[in-house]
Amino acid sequence: LTAAAGGLARSGALSQAPTISLDEALDLHAAFRPELRIPLLCMLGESALSEARIDLAAQFLHVMPAPVELFGGMHPFLPFVHAFRARVRLFAGDVIGAAHEAEAGMALDVPPSARLFLSATLTFIAAAGGRRTRARAGVRSILASDLSPTNAALSGVLLLAAYAADLDNDTTTAARAVLRAAVSADFARIRTVDRGWALEVLTRVALDEGDFDAARAWLLRAMPFVDHPIGGPTVDRIISRVALAEGDAQGALLAAERSVRRARERGREFEAVAAELLVGKARIALQERGEATRHFEQVVARTDPAGFASVRASAARELRAIGRRLPPAAHHGWEVLSPRERQIGLHIAAGLSNADIAAIEYLSEHTVRIHVSRVLHAFGVATRAGVAAALGGRLGDDVPRPGLTGRQWQVVELIVAGSTNRAIADQLGVSESTVEKHVGAVLQRWELPSRAAIAGAASGSGQRRSLR
Repeated sequence: LTAAAGGLARSGALSQAPTISLDEALDLHAAFRPELRIPLLCMLGESALSEARIDLAAQFLHVMPAPVELFGGMHPFLPFVHAFRARVRLFAGDVIGAAHEAEAGMALDVPPSARLFLSATLTFIAAAGGRRTRARAGVRSILASDLSPTNAALSGVLLLAAYAADLDNDTTTAARAVLRAAVSADFARIRTVDRGWALEVLTRVALDEGDFDAARAWLLRAMPFVDHPIGGPTVDRIISRVALAEGDAQGALLAAERSVRRARERGREFEAVAAELLVGKARIALQERGEATRHFEQVVARTDPAGFASVRASAARELRAIGRRLPPAAHHGWEVLSPRERQIGLHIAAGLSNADIAAIEYLSEHTVRIHVSRVLHAFGVATRAGVAAALGGRLGDDVPRPGLTGRQWQVVELIVAGSTNRAIADQLGVSESTVEKHVGAVLQRWELPSRAAIAGAASGSGQRRSLR
């Protein structure tokens, strides 16, 4: 308990000298009964989060005992365990896991204060996951309330709303929430990790409005934490932003790269990604557009599987400004395609060649090839037949087609699954030329132009398997 209190106290001060370190406390937990271990580990974990030690917080999570009853009912700390798990996973870069944890907490019969904190956590997670409507509704609800930050938990609710607004690129609302949570002008009521980020938000607002004097003033307020293990990575991001605004792209790049390194050393993936976005911006300012594009693509490829949609939105916004685009999110299909790409996808599913599509859409074949590659990537398939199979239900193909033999239907089903002629031959134990004859027979009987058209027709809502 002393270690937890010391960690929470240190989280708001420049001094880092502990009486009992959190690392030592990690070795003591097994001496306590589960009923007491749950709140102690929660408090120790919160202390680790307060010190931005995501790796250590995860260790406290790892040794958390299974939920037990207390006084004949649900352990009162259980909602906070879920909130703690959610934030650890989010700051470690796992948006999907964070959402599952917060929703599990909301499903419990919890008191209003815990429900409010969990709801604010879900608002933050929704923003990170790109669910903008839900995030904005949550932020509006929190800021419209008469919530007064009389304790750390209530200040935390306002800060979570601010984080959500910031991820939605609404820095004005984020700044309003930050100033309301801070209470005093010296920001003494909020933790160092949040204080640094709050100063970053205020710096961004000043830069957005062209008030460079105010931006430098906020940077000056942050500089005492530049070498601090908690605030340092955030101060590096502020330095990078101001340098970019002042035209020092090289200085901005160096500060952003330093922030990435320092954040990642402590398992702060959420913050490392924020700094990586600044690395990309600095490379654009240095006219390294190709390198910036590759950098953003790599960041997005790494964060997409974890559900970090806000990163994709930010990267896409930066690339759009220089006439570049990210590839669509793999396996996300129809929803991530542009209107033009959707039309190309339907043409592919109908069995049209690139030349046919180019003529219909008044595009060059080169442009069509680029669109086709993006459509293939979005559906996570290697062939046009894979696109056709995925889009079969959108084609409205209710045309009755002649029945096929059993073998021909086997070939069709394997085409729908994305198999090549060689793979089909291996699976059916026949020669590749025999497969080609079956494919030709299907094309002829169904009056279709290509394998992709077969996949689209077989996947269409109106097509049913029937034997000749």
